[in-house]
Amino acid sequence: MTDRAAVEAEVAYRLGQGDALSAFDCAAAARREGVDSPRLRYLMVRALAASGDSLGAMHLYEQLDLAATGDVDSLALAGRIWKDEAFDHEGAERALFLRKAAAAYENAFKTSGADFPAINAASLYAMLGERDRAAALAGPIAANGASDNYWDQATLVEALLLLGRGEEALAHAAAAAQATARAGDRASTCRQIARLAASGAIDAARAAAIVALLRPPPVGVYCGRMFRAGGEGEARAARAIAEALDTQPLSALIGPLACGADILFAEAALDRGIDLTIVLPFAEDDFIAQSVQSGGEAWVPRYLRCRQRAAMVHFASNARYVSDDCQFILGSHTAMGLTKLRARELETEAIQLAVVDPEFAARSGAEIAGTNADIALWRGRGERTLAIPVGNLDRNLDFPPAPKPPEGTQRGLYAILFADFAGFSKLGEAELPVFAAEVMGGIGRILDDFGDAVLFRNTWGDAVYAVIDNPATAARIALAMQERLDVLPPGLGLEGHKAGMRTGIHFGPIYRGVDPVVGNELWYGTEVTRTARIEPVTLVGQVYCTQPLAAMLALENARDFDCDYVGKVRLAKDYGELALYRLSRRSA
Repeated sequence: MTDRAAVEAEVAYRLGQGDALSAFDCAAAARREGVDSPRLRYLMVRALAASGDSLGAMHLYEQLDLAATGDVDSLALAGRIWKDEAFDHEGAERALFLRKAAAAYENAFKTSGADFPAINAASLYAMLGERDRAAALAGPIAANGASDNYWDQATLVEALLLLGRGEEALAHAAAAAQATARAGDRASTCRQIARLAASGAIDAARAAAIVALLRPPPVGVYCGRMFRAGGEGEARAARAIAEALDTQPLSALIGPLACGADILFAEAALDRGIDLTIVLPFAEDDFIAQSVQSGGEAWVPRYLRCRQRAAMVHFASNARYVSDDCQFILGSHTAMGLTKLRARELETEAIQLAVVDPEFAARSGAEIAGTNADIALWRGRGERTLAIPVGNLDRNLDFPPAPKPPEGTQRGLYAILFADFAGFSKLGEAELPVFAAEVMGGIGRILDDFGDAVLFRNTWGDAVYAVIDNPATAARIALAMQERLDVLPPGLGLEGHKAGMRTGIHFGPIYRGVDPVVGNELWYGTEVTRTARIEPVTLVGQVYCTQPLAAMLALENARDFDCDYVGKVRLAKDYGELALYRLSRRSA
């Protein structure tokens, strides 16, 4: 297999697993290294569309001129993108995009004669109320029947629903549920049927029954006690975890990789072919020393094998460990949020699997980090936990020394915002007072509106730096700032120039103290510097956020936002690459 074919297969596999983010990253990285093909370009655009960024996907579709290839997949992809964009709108705007999507799918059908663009065109016309046109496209598909292939069965189910033959559709859905299918494929079918039902195009009760049959298994996030390798304790834990994973099917599993329960979860998932994503809380060398070797050297090669075989490894932060529980909290919260994002992408449930020592589980929940805290947070968000009790674990861990901040140092988890005004350098002396009063004054008034949630603010020239008490509030502030500047105030003299705010927001542990030079309050740390490097690479008029912040919005059930994946972006001033999302207000 050539490198190109291997990359195409890997990207397609990642898409099939419902992991659009890693699929896009894999395709983008390969193209940067000179590996390219029409198929890889198609898969890259499809991955971006699957991540939720419809307009970005259409821009890339046009930039790569995919329509010129003339193949059915590329022609139909335009329909997929416009369809997804339609469901970010309501009313007349939705109908406009649905019609564009239907036309694209129908063009792909007329070019190829294939069933899948035909059934998609039929469903879109049904959503638009054009039942006869939908039936004309769905009728031949229903008449031809289906093979044992999942997609053939799913297409037949959709055609029968559009024709009002719900009982037959349900019977074929039962057959489709037994066919081999990837989680991402099942999710796509469920999403389509749910949309048809919501539009009134098909019977809602039949649709709900079919979705229940075809919905992918849950996405799991795991946690559990660290303990020493070997002995009956590890054997009991391994058996309990294996039984839990055999009892509860999963589409994917996400979590850290510490000694003890974490590595056992990872090994069991990999043995069963469950898609595994690792989330590490801080710099890897420090994590291995603190959380792997502390349970004995025997864990290290097992850690390395799991890490190598995992589908993706994310870092909540690349900062060094400074003996702060906030660093572990950020890692576990990021894993939980990413689990909810992945479950949302797969149209399924997010669940927590937790190895609990009954002795520790019975104690007070006063701890701020660790298994008990993770369980309390997850359940507090209304989510389900599958507890796996395992007692008498050897917790005689040997932690190495780690640097500690000076006595009295304050550190906590906060949202961080940096923004600046693109076009500021073009302002003349006469325009600066207008800018100060209208642009910066407007931003100041927005920060005032959020009261005590804004813990700190500073400005110099056109730049704004703020520390905010929680991620959802930071997101609302950032979007309010952008909306205020959608139309630039008159008198700036920037007509014809590219001007507007660029905003980056992040969530992480930072220090709080007093500036020793000027005596003012000071909020500082690696994560502050990292956020400052995001704003220069943000497109004008947009808000970019980091993966931890996007994960926290998901964990907090903040459903008034969309976080569309941008990709791994090289930050300013050689600060490395960072996975970034485009933040927007959910319109529908």
